Amino acid sequence: MGKKSKNEAPAYQSATLDTGNLYGSATSSASGTKYNAPDWISNTVGTVSSNINPTLNSMLSNDYSNDANFKVYQDNFNRGMQQAYDTNVLGNLTDRGLMRSSGLQAATNSFNNTMQEGLANLYDNYYNRQSNNLANLLNTSNTLFDYITGVSNSARQDANAVNNYNLAKYRLENADNGSSGIGSILGGLGTLAGGAAKLYTAKQGG
Repeated sequence: MGKKSKNEAPAYQSATLDTGNLYGSATSSASGTKYNAPDWISNTVGTVSSNINPTLNSMLSNDYSNDANFKVYQDNFNRGMQQAYDTNVLGNLTDRGLMRSSGLQAATNSFNNTMQEGLANLYDNYYNRQSNNLANLLNTSNTLFDYITGVSNSARQDANAVNNYNLAKYRLENADNGSSGIGSILGGLGTLAGGAAKLYTAKQGG
């Protein structure tokens, strides 16, 4: 028997996965996969992108003079140290009648050591805060990337399932009835049909 007349090969069918405002949507077509982000992902990506470099620079620069948050911590620390000095050094010496230069100097030196330790901790805490901020930014970035990749990959897989089904169906319809390969085509079509038949009717796009 002769071969059946061949139909035109099926055009590539696009598929769209839409999660709404949760993770956005993606459409996979013959020209590639396009992802559409919801507002919250777009805004978060913008915030992360604009803060990664400044946070890294702040962590590495050792220059705290332009950081408003550090100035607040430093001002609070200085006020606390001043109050502690007045109470714990001058107040105690006065109450005990020990306001002599030697006693004052010893108490002041001890207090200065305590203050320097506190100031070093203040700087260390600032560095650690910046390091944590950077880690949080990078973790957020990685999480968003996983969301975007997951939606895009799902749309691509759906499109591939639909088009593999269409291609196998096309080959079967145009196969030579006496071809020894028709059994493998039928087997492949049966496998694809289970996963793609619903997608073919529900998820194929223009």
